[in-house]
Amino acid sequence: MRQRTPTVAIVIPAYNAAKTIDRTLESAVASLRYCTDTHGLDVTAEIVVVDDGSTDATVERVTAWASRAPIRLIRNAANRGAGFSRNEGVRHSTGSFLFFLDADDVFYPNHITLCLKDLLADDTLGYVFTRVKMDMSMHDDWRASLDESCPINFCLRRVWHDMIQGFPEEPDFRTHGTEDTLYRACLRRLVKHRKIDVETCEQFASPGNALDRQRQKLAHSKAEWQSQGIDDEFKMTPLMEEVALARFTHVAKLLGEKV
Repeated sequence: MRQRTPTVAIVIPAYNAAKTIDRTLESAVASLRYCTDTHGLDVTAEIVVVDDGSTDATVERVTAWASRAPIRLIRNAANRGAGFSRNEGVRHSTGSFLFFLDADDVFYPNHITLCLKDLLADDTLGYVFTRVKMDMSMHDDWRASLDESCPINFCLRRVWHDMIQGFPEEPDFRTHGTEDTLYRACLRRLVKHRKIDVETCEQFASPGNALDRQRQKLAHSKAEWQSQGIDDEFKMTPLMEEVALARFTHVAKLLGEKV
């Protein structure tokens, strides 16, 4: 029996990303073309860019791509943060396989192909993730944990995004930029997954973003970081703790555990 054509959605939250969004969109389109043209995977794809109240030329840059690729632009009425924007992109998409890409990062050509091949070959896998290249000097102690918490280096079946209730949207997560860490932690607890030990994407340290704020921490070993008391600017407010507890309780119930 002929398999149904897999449907893919690439969701890109964007805020004042006029300087980088062209590079990001070019990488997403190139990865899709590598998948379909070079490897012959028949996929139906959509790229959903969610503008999060940008005040620069982000909207104009994205609109200019509309005639060249399957790109749709969604505009938030106000700045809501990356978590809300990723969820909003999913809500406006139809893809069964979800990819996320930040507006200042890039997919390599092999990213979509490698992820989809693994997921299509094993229906028991909920998601797969890869190695991500970080645009900074980094101690080897951190690479594995960053691969497990990065927002751009994985692909998952849409059903599991819905099951864990998407990314947290509460304002404290927007302020501290850790919604992706909780999202990935919930997935790890709930879903069978596999790491593809290949670099397939790159995350850049833009001024003030989550990666940039951890620059000093990541340059040291974990032992040095702990002994020297280096501030990684990771915060857990009471609201974030409350949300995390509720999320982990929800996952435990899905697993049939007593809570």
